Amino acid sequence: MKCPQCHGQTKTIEVKSISVQRCATCGGTWYGKDELRLLKDKERHEDYRWIDVDLWQHPEQFKTGEQHRYECPADGKPLLTVHYGDSGVRADICSHCHGIFLKRGAYRKILDELEEQVDTETAGEYVGDLKDEFVEIFTGPEGFFSEVADFAKVLHLLELRFVVQHKNLSEALRSASRGMPGA
Repeated sequence: MKCPQCHGQTKTIEVKSISVQRCATCGGTWYGKDELRLLKDKERHEDYRWIDVDLWQHPEQFKTGEQHRYECPADGKPLLTVHYGDSGVRADICSHCHGIFLKRGAYRKILDELEEQVDTETAGEYVGDLKDEFVEIFTGPEGFFSEVADFAKVLHLLELRFVVQHKNLSEALRSASRGMPGA
């Protein structure tokens, strides 16, 4: 496969058991359909699995700018260069095969953005995310069990955030539960 950016030859590499195409010349990486999502889901004990990064699922967050004018290495269709939300990450996506090309270092920027989101969400925001994930169990783009796992991850992160944000209340609840039978 040829690199969309520099036309160098890509090489299949395994990253966390996901096969992707990386260019030896420029370091850009081509992710086939769902590969970026699957790889993201495996990061940091699956803390990011609930955060959707499938660029074509949220067209309201697309911000187009200067186009790179690359062609999809899989099907030759033009790639659309987008800025995803306010992350500063530019990605080139194929609306036909749903592949994504990221320049060297862009995946790390995505992970940094996801880390920031996980670390700065409040307990209240996690409650909203929990509601959204519950709805996705029945309507989401991933399979049932994957959506349930997303829900469980948000519930776990909510618990952690609650403990950090409400230490005194958390300690009181923990103390009260110690005196309960079966706790």
